[in-house]
Amino acid sequence: MERRQLEFFLAISEAGSFTSAAARLHVAQPSLSYAVRGLERELGGALFERHGRGVRLTPAGSALIGPARRVVRGFELAAGAVRSISDEGFGRLRITSSTVWAVEPLVPLLAEFRRIQPGAHVVVGDPQHRSDVLDQVRKAEADVGLIDGAPPRGPFASHHLVEHELVAVLPPSPEGPEEVGIEELAEIGLIATPGGTALRTYLDARLEAAGLPTEVAIETAHVASITPLVLARAGAAVLTEGMAGAASRAGARVVPLSAGVRVNVSLVWLPDRGDALVEQFVELAQDANGV
Repeated sequence: MERRQLEFFLAISEAGSFTSAAARLHVAQPSLSYAVRGLERELGGALFERHGRGVRLTPAGSALIGPARRVVRGFELAAGAVRSISDEGFGRLRITSSTVWAVEPLVPLLAEFRRIQPGAHVVVGDPQHRSDVLDQVRKAEADVGLIDGAPPRGPFASHHLVEHELVAVLPPSPEGPEEVGIEELAEIGLIATPGGTALRTYLDARLEAAGLPTEVAIETAHVASITPLVLARAGAAVLTEGMAGAASRAGARVVPLSAGVRVNVSLVWLPDRGDALVEQFVELAQDANGV
């Protein structure tokens, strides 16, 4: 099985006909047909069936779409790894993300990226607001950014990475409620990041909806201090389920919020910037959840 065969197969599946795919790829249609027949012989089954003036995927063809895209993308990542090397060494990838998203989903993405690009220099910035992330990407001060909420309009391209559930993190206790409301957390005393940050924005919205003041007991810019403060019984917090898992293992009590809150996190970048490292990172992120 060759890369070119898979590229031809994907082009035909997208174009809906051999003729359109041949025109798009600038190859002769017989060459396209020959490559697909060879792929079908190797895989042991037909990939397309003809209908009218075009073709559609057979069940076998549909099953091949995902693996074929991953293989072709793997070739592109490998080629990009070579292209990114300059006379001075490897390039630099600049990422901007609030601390909470820099933990999850960014950590596993960076771990995989480092395996692909062990010599790349990665810099992760920590802006306070979502608008800061977009400004830095727009001004080319950062190559990619992670934001919560709806994808932005304008010059940006975006890709959905993950959906987080927010949960309540309470001081250690052998027993307690199966779920809590925002009113109960406010009575205990809330520990939160400063206004405008990702977690605080969602927390303030819940407090306002409940008719409660948005003031918190402890406001800290250091996300890493929230769990220790809860464990020290200084108050309660609202965190993502991933961060709450670490708090639970340390002894905190983690329970769902009575009215569930889910947060979408997306990757944003400016398309067609022409940087091989950026292209590789975006492709890796897209491949991570099967796009």
